[in-house]
Amino acid sequence: METRKHLCTNCSFEADDDSDYCPRCGTLFIDNIKCEIHTKDKASGACVICGKPFCSNCGHSVNNIFLCNEHDGFEVYEGMAKIFGTSDEIQIHYVKGCLEENSFHPFIHSKKSAPMQLGGNDQPLINLSGNRREKILNEIKLLVPCSEVLEAEELITQLNI
Repeated sequence: METRKHLCTNCSFEADDDSDYCPRCGTLFIDNIKCEIHTKDKASGACVICGKPFCSNCGHSVNNIFLCNEHDGFEVYEGMAKIFGTSDEIQIHYVKGCLEENSFHPFIHSKKSAPMQLGGNDQPLINLSGNRREKILNEIKLLVPCSEVLEAEELITQLNI
C-alpha cells in the first residue's frame, strides 16, 4: 500500500501525510501548535534538527529552513546537516564508516580547491567567519539527514576525535 504524501507549501518537499511538519524546512502542517518553551505562544515552525516547535522568539528561518536558537549554527543543505568537518580525507572516511556501522546515513561533501591554488596539500589559508570556529576553506564536510544529527553527534563525541 502506497503511503500518502503531503506537499509542503514552502519548499515543495513531499512529507508523509501523518507528519506534523516538513522535515526539510520546518513548516508546520497543523494549526495551533504551541512553542516548546513559551507554551502560550503559537509556534512559527519546527526545528529541522530537534523536531520541536518554537515561536519566533525561540527559533527563526535561516535560508528558508526553520531552526531553533540552540541549533541555528548548523549548516543545512537540502535536508542534511553538517556534523563533522576536516581537511583529512582518511579521517572523514573513518567517521563516515563508524556512522554507517551504526545505521546512520552519512554523505561526504567536498569542494576542495586545487593544492597549487593554495600553496600546498590541505593547508587552509583562512578560517571563514560564522558561528562555528572550525570552518576552513578546504573543508571536507560530513552530512547526515537532519533527523539524525543529534544522535550522530553523540557517536562522534564517543569517537573522541
